[in-house]
Amino acid sequence: MGRMGFTNALTVHLDKQSRKWQPQVAVRAPHLGIDFRYGPEDLPFHSASVGKLITAALIMQLVEKRELACGTPVVELLGEELLQGLFAHGQLENATLEHLLTHTSGINDYFTGRSKGPSVLKKALRDLDRRWTPLDLVAHTRNYQKPVGGPGQRFFYSDTGFVLLGLVLESVLGAEYQELVHDRIFQPLAMNRSFMPLLSKPASGTDEIAPLYVGKTRVDGTNALSIDWSGGGIAATVEDYLTLIHALRSGNLLGKETWEWMAKSRHKFRSGMYYGAGTMNVKFSGFAPWLRGWPRPVGHQGITSTHLLYDPVHDAEIVINFGSSKAIRASFATLIEIVGLLRKS
Repeated sequence: MGRMGFTNALTVHLDKQSRKWQPQVAVRAPHLGIDFRYGPEDLPFHSASVGKLITAALIMQLVEKRELACGTPVVELLGEELLQGLFAHGQLENATLEHLLTHTSGINDYFTGRSKGPSVLKKALRDLDRRWTPLDLVAHTRNYQKPVGGPGQRFFYSDTGFVLLGLVLESVLGAEYQELVHDRIFQPLAMNRSFMPLLSKPASGTDEIAPLYVGKTRVDGTNALSIDWSGGGIAATVEDYLTLIHALRSGNLLGKETWEWMAKSRHKFRSGMYYGAGTMNVKFSGFAPWLRGWPRPVGHQGITSTHLLYDPVHDAEIVINFGSSKAIRASFATLIEIVGLLRKS
């Protein structure tokens, strides 16, 4: 097919998607001569859970330096008072950093998990002006939710667990999470257009983000964004996201063995999606049997139809944003289109 064939075919696909959505897409596959862009390149977009890659990377940097260990009990770092009621009875000492990274700690999920009353997401959508703190998010799980099991018993995707990882970083390093993200990720990688909405500014360019919808509610520019902290509260341009996934998978941010450990598939997230340690990977045959044998891209995906992935078979880095929780199917259709075209190139 070649570079021009790839560009033309993917542009036709995205032009059709643009009738309903506002896609921002980038694909970089140097060995195939592909460096594709679609949509506003200078407009940052919200990461949603793609930002978990950064929290996981910050934790693993400390593990590499032996300042932390994956088997470190969380209670040793955050204390009993904060963690009381979050984990299964009698299991507080057994919940480790690795359990949080792999979503196997048994802690519930403030974002959409079953609660006594509405979830934090529903509360935030009802009151867009409310500013949430990380401790507010943890308190919701403590006060309105129950643990889903003991550490290591089952996989249960938990944003609360990733908030705890953010609090661990602050406790160990003695700085606010947003400062750590800028100092240890954005600045070293020259991600100058990246920031944390409501908490920081980019080194250059606008701090406005692309339109962002959860259901029918538009949330960009509102305090509702504060419910996504160390579980995915960053914003960046497509170019900066490409920089991030390249640094992760190439050994520029972490050792290659560390990335391989993070990327290793451990648990089924849902059909076609599997989870590692702070990473997701795609198994296309889970979407349709005729996609069996396709590559297994690794990175992360977010609720507002965001994807940041690396396809090792085609040495391709992929960024997708549709900016709406209602566009999940469309965004995965685009991912399938991209990888299908890469296979023909």
